[in-house]
Amino acid sequence: MTFPGIVATLVGVILIVTALHDVFRTLLRPSETGRLTHVIFRLSWAIVPSRRFPASAPLTILVVIGVWVALITLGWALVYLPHMPDGFAYQSLDPAEFNPFAESVTMSLVALTTLGLGDVVPAQPVLRVVSPLEALMGFALLSAAVSWFMQLYPALARRRAFGLQIESLRRSRAAEDIEVFSAERAASIIDRVTESLAVLTADLVQNSEIFYFADESRRLSAPQAMEYVLELRDAAVASPRVAVVSAGRALAAIVDQLADLLKAQYPHVRGESTDEVVTDVAVAHRRVAG
Repeated sequence: MTFPGIVATLVGVILIVTALHDVFRTLLRPSETGRLTHVIFRLSWAIVPSRRFPASAPLTILVVIGVWVALITLGWALVYLPHMPDGFAYQSLDPAEFNPFAESVTMSLVALTTLGLGDVVPAQPVLRVVSPLEALMGFALLSAAVSWFMQLYPALARRRAFGLQIESLRRSRAAEDIEVFSAERAASIIDRVTESLAVLTADLVQNSEIFYFADESRRLSAPQAMEYVLELRDAAVASPRVAVVSAGRALAAIVDQLADLLKAQYPHVRGESTDEVVTDVAVAHRRVAG
């Protein structure tokens, strides 16, 4: 193999490893997101909210999957390129009529999508061994893409349920009337909010991409609901009744943990205190939800 062929192969391997590493960190490491995926989502979030386009997050997922496919396709094409056309057997085709790089990309796409057209097949022993590996990657990538959607949307459903829960408390003026309720009922309300918020926080750890999903309706928007959660926290902590204060402190603790998580996972989130972080995220989502 010539020096340019060695370079092309090494670059191809780097592209393949980069894509697979990003897939692994995004889908198989619950508390992490691939660096490439994170950059794409951040760019999308920075551009799209001003356009009031709530469908941007699902489309960004498709863009990320497309980038994974492109990297793997191009990577394998560069692996095949030094062996094109002598390393492949052509059936009823003249390889001289085709551009070697275009043929490498075509071969890579055929292998990745497991089409198996049969008009061009690997002939060299090494290529016959490695080519099926790309087909396995294609199958795994398809399964990973489907599993990604299956992970995200249940978490989004829970987040929207939380938004509805807090909206119902806001409309019933629960924070304002906290002292009217019995201590048991008031503490029970705060405890249910704390439990729901703990689930939301755990979902955000395991599926950090859900941050970038913005709901058109305020009733469903958990980030905007958090502003009223702060009012519930303050009302509970200020109560003279021990049970309510205890519940309020537990709620305050989980709100603080959520704020710390937001600052750690999303560098574009601004604010030093918990209240500042919650307000910043609510304002950012309000641009879309209205």
